[in-house]
Amino acid sequence: MAKLAGRVAVVTGGGSGIGRAIARSFAAEGARVAVADINGEVAGRVAGEIQAAGGTALGVPTDVADSAQVDRLFTLVAERWGSVHVLSNNAGIADLSPTLRAHVDEVVADMLGGGPRRSLGVTSGLGDAEWRRMLEIHLFGTFYCTRAALRLMEQAGGGAIVNMASVAGLSGIPGLPHYGAAKAGIIGFTKSVALEVGTANIRVNAIAPGLIDTPMTADLPPMFRQMTVLRTPLGRPGTPEEIAAVALFLVSDEASFLTGQVVSPNGGYHT
Repeated sequence: MAKLAGRVAVVTGGGSGIGRAIARSFAAEGARVAVADINGEVAGRVAGEIQAAGGTALGVPTDVADSAQVDRLFTLVAERWGSVHVLSNNAGIADLSPTLRAHVDEVVADMLGGGPRRSLGVTSGLGDAEWRRMLEIHLFGTFYCTRAALRLMEQAGGGAIVNMASVAGLSGIPGLPHYGAAKAGIIGFTKSVALEVGTANIRVNAIAPGLIDTPMTADLPPMFRQMTVLRTPLGRPGTPEEIAAVALFLVSDEASFLTGQVVSPNGGYHT
């Protein structure tokens, strides 16, 4: 029998990259999948791919930083399919404003060219709006979706949630302090909620990937990418499908005694 047969899953950020791979993986194992993405067109496209492969899916445009949109998403899914049994909190961004990115590139190039060692100057130059948006999407979004899912899972008597953290939340990341803070917050949130809801037969775990080949990482500065790969013992970035396999395991019955944990598929970058 398929690992997720009869279950309903919500995957945020499901329109591309890791989220797309997770949505397709869950559907291939029998789940009915709501593909949520801020870009409704790509969400619908992934849902169409799943349907073309014989699965059941629905694309729902959703900005996870907006709690009202999140609540509408879960209401829609519950009305259509009865409940939600699985949630993958995957929506996220990892960018800097063009001004800050240009500044970082300049500082790094100067140091590599023999210039004096100095701060990258990101935290001191980071604006309120840029900081807030990063946390709203990652940390607030994870909270909003988890809250909405738990209202259904607690009533149903069980469920599984997998949150997308990052190796940046475990070891830090230069030049993206707001991203590192958000991902570390997701790890703390995961552990706390797992302790809270385990008695209701709801499991909550997190994945903390290393560098993964996705559209979000495609425009990383070449030097940063090269240095990351050189620090990775396996010598390459991971693939979205490799992360989706971990997510599938964590929400399946094969991980029935696993909750409050952080699994970090990172090629050995962080141990």
